[in-house]
Amino acid sequence: MVDGSPTCGSSYVYDGTFSGVTMPGRGVAAEALHHHGIPVVPHHQLEQAAAALAELERRSG
Repeated sequence: MVDGSPTCGSSYVYDGTFSGVTMPGRGVAAEALHHHGIPVVPHHQLEQAAAALAELERRSG
C-alpha cells in the first residue's frame, strides 16, 4: 500500500486540501483490510514485511 493515498495509505494520508499536508491514519481500502484482520504495510516496508512473514512461516513449519 502506498502511504499518503486516500485509498491505500497505511500509516498516513493527505488531508484532502491539496496543500501537501498529511495526517496519521489509513485510507479507505487499507482500513477495510485492517478491519478484517489483514495486515497492511506501507510500500517502503515491504522487505521488513517479507522477512517477518518468512519468520512466521519458519516457526509454524
